Amino acid sequence: MKYFGILSKDYNETFKSGEFHDIEILVGKKPDTKIFKLHSLILKIRSPFFRNELKNNKKLKYKNNIIEYNKPNISVKIFDILVRYIYDGIFNVKNDVKINIALLIAADELQLHHISDVISIHLYKDQGSLKQNFVLIQHVTTKYTQFFRLTQFYKNTIKQDPSIIFKTDDFVTIEKNVLLNLVKSNNSFKQIDVWDKLMEWTIAQSQELSSDTTKWTKENITTFGNLIQPFIPYINFKEINPKDFSQKIKPFKSIFDIDFYVQILEYYSSNEESHSKFGNNLMNINSNIINSDHAFLLGNFIKIAVQHDRDVTFDFELLIRGI
Repeated sequence: MKYFGILSKDYNETFKSGEFHDIEILVGKKPDTKIFKLHSLILKIRSPFFRNELKNNKKLKYKNNIIEYNKPNISVKIFDILVRYIYDGIFNVKNDVKINIALLIAADELQLHHISDVISIHLYKDQGSLKQNFVLIQHVTTKYTQFFRLTQFYKNTIKQDPSIIFKTDDFVTIEKNVLLNLVKSNNSFKQIDVWDKLMEWTIAQSQELSSDTTKWTKENITTFGNLIQPFIPYINFKEINPKDFSQKIKPFKSIFDIDFYVQILEYYSSNEESHSKFGNNLMNINSNIINSDHAFLLGNFIKIAVQHDRDVTFDFELLIRGI
């Protein structure tokens, strides 16, 4: 007869009571920490990691004959799930990608290979959720090379659709250097979309910046400029249509190098296709000296000069004509 259920229950009760414990493990980082009162024999039998860690008595710290051990790199919630599995052999995969990723990393470290495989297979099957947490997957596969299924998923997905990282729920958590490399290395993105996502990312990086940019102060615009400055050289502003440029970028012209900004305006003023996109912004100039191209460029220079007024209006009036 097999009594695995009874055995599992007995071990679980021992875990809960902490009776006969000979090791206390401080888990997590302040303020979320907890001391687990456990049994070194069970840990060594079930986890090769603990077997190796606890085999050398000379390196262990004791207090009143109790081993004191710290595990700050695993959260209380994750450790509690894994240590229960160590004691009773029961494990259920969660319905949360972030929790499953944390469990995968911790289980791999504790060398609980069976549940590492179970979690990895479960994650790989739910690729829709992985795509929604693509920045997290990118971070994990960059830091850890042993999760082959996740690595394969990341490489295949980024190859098929490099812009996917802009579409994820966790986009704003992406590290600056990763985002910078993405913007630098791929010119297939629509450049106005790149600007919009960079706006979203910079706002998330600073508590000073509200999502309503019309309420930004000079100091807010300066903060925004400092955050987005490394990306500006890699945005092809000439691929942004003049309407989007005027509405979304021109309000922040003070963050640009003046020469760089003038170059963009000169491109628009000399490009017939750009003029057609401006539509009603073209000017009918009654002059023998300048044409509508010149007037458009001069008008933008006026707007640059008036730094503090976003809604500058102007007109050109013929004052005198030579014979």
